[in-house]
Amino acid sequence: MQRFISVLIVLAVPLLLAADTDDVAKELKALEGKWKAVGGEAGGAPFPKETVPDLTLVVAAGGKATGRTSQDEFRFTMVVHPKQKPKSIENLHESGPDKGKTQYGIYKLQGDKFTVCMTPAGSEEGDRPKSFSTKESTDVVFVFERIKEDKKP
Repeated sequence: MQRFISVLIVLAVPLLLAADTDDVAKELKALEGKWKAVGGEAGGAPFPKETVPDLTLVVAAGGKATGRTSQDEFRFTMVVHPKQKPKSIENLHESGPDKGKTQYGIYKLQGDKFTVCMTPAGSEEGDRPKSFSTKESTDVVFVFERIKEDKKP
């Protein structure tokens, strides 16, 4: 009987890992496209409309992403964990002022709205936010909306 259970475990683990890989791939596919920051929060207070950073994200296949502001451009890879509650994310910076640093966060994706709560770059994984509140923390929330690309006829 013990041998039978061991065989079942050996056979089941690859199936579970494949299911997780499929979920991650689907989530990254859903995030592909161009996103514009439309709101956010820091220090427990929402950004006033006129101070929302001019930040655009372009997410490509496999979570490869580029962030652009009027002053800067940086590349990073997004790693998502859609089965965690709340869903979690890491941004691994590959260029720009935070090159080599990681940000830890949580996110939610609701149609064409992508909300993230992130630690500052270089934080520890244990500092990952537990909620979308920034009160009494150095975390920042960004709300992005998908930019619809015009389809050429």
